[in-house]
Amino acid sequence: MKPHIVAIALLAVNVLSGCFLSDEPNIKTGTPLARGPVAFCTPDDPPCRIGVPSGDGYSLASDEAAEEEMRLRFELLTEAGGVPVYLGEAELRSEDETAWSYVVARPTSASVDGAPRFEMAMPACSDIGQGNDPPAGIERVDAYACAVTDYKAFRQYLLDNYAEEFADPAWWSDGN
Repeated sequence: MKPHIVAIALLAVNVLSGCFLSDEPNIKTGTPLARGPVAFCTPDDPPCRIGVPSGDGYSLASDEAAEEEMRLRFELLTEAGGVPVYLGEAELRSEDETAWSYVVARPTSASVDGAPRFEMAMPACSDIGQGNDPPAGIERVDAYACAVTDYKAFRQYLLDNYAEEFADPAWWSDGN
């Protein structure tokens, strides 16, 4: 992973602690989650943020006037407990540098201001035990971040290690 990507990750540590990052986008074509805007909700960062369709993804306005909007794209990862689970890729920009961070999302039966509500969570790189070798396709960058070097292997890692969590409503509400 390029050193500037680590710098972007470190700038975003408060928001993205333990995140999986890539220095290139891996979702080639995003899947719309709904028609129109979508409410992206995380239990540890209320209120929900409204994503507006933009191209094959969503744009989320920044809370800070000087910051650029965030772009998200999704693709279906699996189904858990009868509910689709999507893998999302968030584009992170800092000056002339760009990195992509990964989240998972699933629809709920609720809405926010008329927009379908999606719960979001961030699988944590820190779940890969310290001192253990990361699985193929993932490289530990530092204590806070892992580099996704093989996207297909990363998807399989998520399926192998989070299947039970994806089906557990408590996991989605615990601030992952």
